[in-house]
Amino acid sequence: MVDACLLPSCGGERMPGWIARGLAEGLPGVVLHGDVPADLRDSYPDALVGFTPRDSAGSGDAAAAELTAAGANVHLAVRPRAGAGDTGSYVTELQGHGVAAALGPFTGHGALRPFAEGVSAGVMAVAVDPLAALADGCVPEVLRGELGYDGVAVSEPLDAPAVVDRWGIPGAAVLAWIAGLDLLQLGPGCGPGVHQAVHTAAARAVADGDLSAARLAEAADRVARLRRWAGDPGRMNREGYGVRHGW
Repeated sequence: MVDACLLPSCGGERMPGWIARGLAEGLPGVVLHGDVPADLRDSYPDALVGFTPRDSAGSGDAAAAELTAAGANVHLAVRPRAGAGDTGSYVTELQGHGVAAALGPFTGHGALRPFAEGVSAGVMAVAVDPLAALADGCVPEVLRGELGYDGVAVSEPLDAPAVVDRWGIPGAAVLAWIAGLDLLQLGPGCGPGVHQAVHTAAARAVADGDLSAARLAEAADRVARLRRWAGDPGRMNREGYGVRHGW
């Protein structure tokens, strides 16, 4: 269940061996930085592949074209739009092309209207600032409670200096799951040692009773539903997914 809730980063012509093994054994996907590994789509056609388009200010249609050309199916940096209705329209355009939107960064503070629009539009993921999630419980109280969202809460990368300096990546990962996050981006600075350290920290937290296996199972189930949608968004929408709360 730990691997089912982690999203490592890669770039270059081929994937690192530890990521390739992880994808074969449970990792749901990767975040692309730089070139798309040639063996990614051929070997793992149903993987979540996150990417940030060059033009973040354009339309959802344009972003979808760039992402699908890159072999990606998740836009990890959908930013709230200022105009009324603009965020919902962008999400609808993007996801109409089979690319899942991750709207953020969500902190639980400031203007919540764009996030409410995203929820109403069936946004598939919300990208949460890990500092906010760990500091003040914004996921269960605001995202799940006030906004009524039941889709994937994905962290922004955990290798940010402010996160590393305060908790370390393994400690932050455990606290993020406890705080209600589902899918954790490890960040481009994380290699196989960090991946193993997260496993060790999670096993210790479960054994100590700090992190419940049920919480991990809940997170893994949300990620699996996102992966099924990304693999066949047309079929999943016909079955009622993506209509409300991201599902």
